Amino acid sequence: MESGLKKMPTTDDDKPRAQVPAEVMEKLLVHRVEPVYPPDARTQNLQGIIALDITVGRDGSVIAMHPLNGPDLLAQAAMDALRWWKFEPYRMNGEPVVVESRVAVEFKR
Repeated sequence: MESGLKKMPTTDDDKPRAQVPAEVMEKLLVHRVEPVYPPDARTQNLQGIIALDITVGRDGSVIAMHPLNGPDLLAQAAMDALRWWKFEPYRMNGEPVVVESRVAVEFKR
């Protein structure tokens, strides 16, 4: 599934430096956009929690993501919302670094 994020040339600086627990990243979340519940998913009575692996850049923006489960309709809606999420940069030794984490987005009627 295509995330819609641009692939940038990767350097060692762009490679994730740490796997950060979801609870830690949740505390760093400064801007959250709720997903739009797709009308087709609503008529099909689709609901559940979509888990996504994400990569957060040094500036705190989500630079890559990959859904781990769920119907494509809900996974795409979750990714469309996550594209706008913003985190406080994760720091190692005082320097912002690229990190990987996991987030869950819930869809319920």
